Amino acid sequence: MFRKLGPSIAGATAFTLFGAVLAWGIHALWQMDNEPLRGNSLSSQLMHRKTSAMQDILDGMVRGDPRQVDKAATKMKSIGFHVEWYLSIPLYEKEGGEFRDSVQELDRAMSEKDWVVAREATLRLERSCIECHALINSRGQPFE
Repeated sequence: MFRKLGPSIAGATAFTLFGAVLAWGIHALWQMDNEPLRGNSLSSQLMHRKTSAMQDILDGMVRGDPRQVDKAATKMKSIGFHVEWYLSIPLYEKEGGEFRDSVQELDRAMSEKDWVVAREATLRLERSCIECHALINSRGQPFE
């Protein structure tokens, strides 16, 4: 009797686990910040959040507030993860490397309170966003 129940229990458990992971991912995506969602597509909402996090990084850099920079860099890393998950196309994968490296360098610099490296990482991060959008705009919005 238990042999017959085994596969169905395993299947139900796997299905439940998959549903829980999917629900967690969707919840994390929508709860990345408390800002209202803008735009009519998921990609534009993600880009809005990315822009907002970049503004927080720049503001923290100008004010010399390492906690604000660190918090915004953490948010940027999370947003980047979700963007990569949602926009898993070769164009973004190629251009996303500079973004990921810059965010990691900024995070590392803030943990060491190295403002010189943090400034350079911030500039590289901003440039990676601008370069990616320039490429996307030149190709006619492949994400929509």
